[in-house]
Amino acid sequence: MAGISDNLEVEIEDFRTWLEGETANILEPLDEQSRKLIGKIEEKLEDARTICEKLEKEGVKQEEKGKAVRKAKLTQKLSRHFLKQTNNILFPSQISFSELKDLHQSLEKKISSIMRERSVWFPRISPLFIIARKKVDFALSRLAGSVSELDAFLSADYSKARAVEELLSGIDALLIIAEELHELEKRKSKIRKELELRQRKLGEIEQDLESVKGRSELSNLAETNLRVQQLRAQAKHAFRHLRKPFMKFVNMTRGSGYSLSSEESERLDLYLEDPFRALAAEKPSLPTLKSILIKVDRAMQEGKLKLKGSRMRKGREKIYGVLNGSVLDELYGGCVRTLSLSRELASSKETQVAQRESKQLQERAAELRRRMETLGVRLRSIERRREELLTKVSQEKAELEKSTSNVLGKTVKIKLR
Repeated sequence: MAGISDNLEVEIEDFRTWLEGETANILEPLDEQSRKLIGKIEEKLEDARTICEKLEKEGVKQEEKGKAVRKAKLTQKLSRHFLKQTNNILFPSQISFSELKDLHQSLEKKISSIMRERSVWFPRISPLFIIARKKVDFALSRLAGSVSELDAFLSADYSKARAVEELLSGIDALLIIAEELHELEKRKSKIRKELELRQRKLGEIEQDLESVKGRSELSNLAETNLRVQQLRAQAKHAFRHLRKPFMKFVNMTRGSGYSLSSEESERLDLYLEDPFRALAAEKPSLPTLKSILIKVDRAMQEGKLKLKGSRMRKGREKIYGVLNGSVLDELYGGCVRTLSLSRELASSKETQVAQRESKQLQERAAELRRRMETLGVRLRSIERRREELLTKVSQEKAELEKSTSNVLGKTVKIKLR
């Protein structure tokens, strides 16, 4: 705590103790006055109960005499109601506005109930027990007067104490928010450290992964697989004018008149699915492909396999180019050699070891990224809550400082952690 008499800065943890010391001269006299009022009410309540008990006894005696029995019973009933309403009233041991207000409301409610019953039954009892009834009225009037005095005290004199109580309650609420904010800061720091640690670990794994990928066996395999993709695209392009005839011919073989051997049927399906693998599966001079093409051409010549003008022309040109020329020889050789090399490299012991290591590293990296994403989600949630609390702390702190200054007549600043 530091400052001068009219401009103070108080640590939030010390604020309650400091405020209690600063307001002792306000609270202590009001506390004493409150206790006197409570004592006065207790005394008046006890007097009223004693008088009601006496009225009940007079009713019992009157009933025993056998005179005005009905009115005597009504007197006993009313007295018991008075006593029941004023029984077990809890008087506060700790003085506060809320406790005193609760006491006032409870007493006011009970007195109102008693007075309603009194207005109903006293006329029916009259003229019996006139002196005792006057004593009851007097005692209830004195009790009601003391309760009204408590109400006036709460509305006027106790207002300063109430303001101090609200300040104390406000600092307790601010402490709770500040503590939550402090805990969020600690959690935020911890998550950031975890993220930094995992980021370093991820960097190490990625370096190891690059090192594994850089080994000659994987590098060669990657280059070969890239060549496979290039040749696959070339094969798809080379067979683009045969795709439609092949699709129609497949449907025709399911009927009658045209048939394929099992090898030809499988190969034709493969040409439609992946021309690269189909071409690489051919023997030199492409016997299976040429056998298929001869049958497709025959179906075209017989008018069974029909295509629109340009498609028919381009399809037949391609068929004749394969059957009578060497348009696919270079592509065929490239497909066979590259696929063979790819399989050879992929099946080598060194490559398989490197691939296992690469897969393990990739899995570890993926798991680290998942954990980092989870931590990121938690961190963003903490950041949102932190921003909410910072706004709330700022508002509550400013309001508390303003209220404290109003009560004490001097500027007070609350210092947060």
